[in-house]
Amino acid sequence: MKRTKLQKAVIGLFFVLFVLYALSLIFPFLWTLYNSFKTNREFFAEGGVWSLPQQWMVSNYAKVWNEYNMVTYFWNSIKLTAIGTAISVLSAAMASYIVAKYDFKLKRVIYITAISVMLIPAIGSISALYKFMNETGLYNTHFGIILLYSSGLGLNFIVLYGFFLGVSWSYAEAAFVDGASDWQVFAKVMIPQAMPALGAVSIITGIGLWNDYFTPWMFLADKDKFTLALGLRQIVLEQAYAADWPKMFAAMIVATVPILIVYSLFQKTLIENTVAGGLKG
Repeated sequence: MKRTKLQKAVIGLFFVLFVLYALSLIFPFLWTLYNSFKTNREFFAEGGVWSLPQQWMVSNYAKVWNEYNMVTYFWNSIKLTAIGTAISVLSAAMASYIVAKYDFKLKRVIYITAISVMLIPAIGSISALYKFMNETGLYNTHFGIILLYSSGLGLNFIVLYGFFLGVSWSYAEAAFVDGASDWQVFAKVMIPQAMPALGAVSIITGIGLWNDYFTPWMFLADKDKFTLALGLRQIVLEQAYAADWPKMFAAMIVATVPILIVYSLFQKTLIENTVAGGLKG
């Protein structure tokens, strides 16, 4: 079917708009990247902000690790992201599986609660949560942050609930006939079938936790417990007067690159298993 001139014009207009939007996202990263290889003197020279480096200072990245405590920040982010993602996805998988496949009185209540959690602004409960964290001794601990990340409700629950609804119950019935328990059916029958969905949800959750700034900022006080997001803020505050921007840009790139690598490696998984906010098997 041939397109009319008007249809072609509209498609062309949208294409140009999307290209401009993509460039607006890529340009700040590229600008930060090439400026991270400059000397401080070169960066503040006339026109130095826009020109390419005359001498590529790879040493800026080595100095970032030694001077800005990036190793500690990096390790804290990896630990909180990995553990928080694992617990969050596992708890969501268990809760969504039970609600999707079993009939009980509170089934509808749990489902409505899961949706309601997504509608309540986090800022509305932050004062009560802050008081709770202080009174229970969870404030300024990584364990407390992991607990906050480990909810089985919210988006992960909704997405996995839709997936488990589409899984045939005949697999479970065959396993029950062979003497499998409820836990064995979930762990050995349902989880393997849900791996594509769990993988996509894990990637989305991991990226969100890695980039999370608000939660660590509210509930962590010691520098040695800071994540990369808080570490970058601390670096900017400490270097505000020294104004060694190329090194700070290098620190920003170090914090950003892991997420870009993960997304590049698993973007096919995300695209194949996420469709219009849900998942397909």
